[in-house]
Amino acid sequence: MFKSKMIIILLIIMISLFGMLVGTLYHNAEESSSIPVAIVDKDDTDMSKNILDNLDNDKTLRVFHSTETEAMGKLKDGQIEAVYILKKGLKDNIINEKYDEIIDVYYIRGSNIAKFVGDIFAEKVLRDLCLTKSINLLERALEENDYDGKDSILKEAYEYGISMQDYSNDKHYYINVEFVDKDKSSIDAKTLDNDLIYKKMILGIIISFTSFFLLFASISIVKDKENGMLGKIQITSTNNATIILGNYLSLVVSGSIIGMIFSIINSVYAIDNHLKIFFGTFIALLMFVISISSLIMFFTSVIDKTATYTMIFTIFILIMGIVSGSFFSIDLLSGGIKSLCYLIPNYWTLNYLTDIITTGFDSIDLLNYMGIMFVYTVIMILITYSINKYRRKVIR
Repeated sequence: MFKSKMIIILLIIMISLFGMLVGTLYHNAEESSSIPVAIVDKDDTDMSKNILDNLDNDKTLRVFHSTETEAMGKLKDGQIEAVYILKKGLKDNIINEKYDEIIDVYYIRGSNIAKFVGDIFAEKVLRDLCLTKSINLLERALEENDYDGKDSILKEAYEYGISMQDYSNDKHYYINVEFVDKDKSSIDAKTLDNDLIYKKMILGIIISFTSFFLLFASISIVKDKENGMLGKIQITSTNNATIILGNYLSLVVSGSIIGMIFSIINSVYAIDNHLKIFFGTFIALLMFVISISSLIMFFTSVIDKTATYTMIFTIFILIMGIVSGSFFSIDLLSGGIKSLCYLIPNYWTLNYLTDIITTGFDSIDLLNYMGIMFVYTVIMILITYSINKYRRKVIR
């Protein structure tokens, strides 16, 4: 297989892609999965700057500070989801409890994301609104009761309010999803994090790349059938199991090299526990290669033409990627597709790798995953052996 220039070139391309994808996996997932918005500060006061600081610290939003003209241009071009303009006089209006003319909001008609962003933005502004209103009420109460040291009390109350804002600043936004069956009884509950979904998509792409590599590597097996080489081997009375095992192990060895490369790159980028991350990732991809290679052997046993095999298995790889959640989250789906994903090695490997990346090696159930992959492999190899044995009898 590795005498083929195509395989060598594909291997070099995959190494480069793995490096870029893993770099994105560990460093840019938050930025790439955040929602871009533009902020225009026309008030330029300490209160407006505090609002901007709160927004800059939010991981859900990616904030661009610009002029009104530049922001509106980005909105029209689709580069951002919304424009928020902090109007001149914002601080004075908030102090005087005039809330109608403080912020202008612009977004493209029909945008659902912008409405969601609006809730996040409002939460940041409400902090200052609530704090200011509380201070105003406190000031009135102090004046009505002729308290001494009013200024120091108000200053202390304001500083305490600011400290409470800082304390609650580290906030994560989630989509809380409750799955309900037909009789409306709750059956499961999940919390979806946009960063987690993004990581799963990157890992899904890597798994799909590995599948395509094995597809190209396995073309030679179908070619041997197409040009009569397999028939010549069978005439020599070579054991059918030996032929299957030889082809199968060649795929496992070549696929393991891909798994080794990705595991090394992944462990280098990992923040800590490099050896454990390498071991866990390599086991995951090795078991995936072992299981997907058994599936490939099944396809090579039932398809005799190279062109037909390449076309059918390419489509099948894409289907497996979609059903397993490699290209988008399937956590919101139910029914047949959700059940079908449990029969695909991609699904189990994707979730296993995601657990390693997000929670670490110590939290995963390695034996359970290996057991599932092993059972799947044995079943597919036995089916392939039975098909080849039957077809050999027919030929005789």
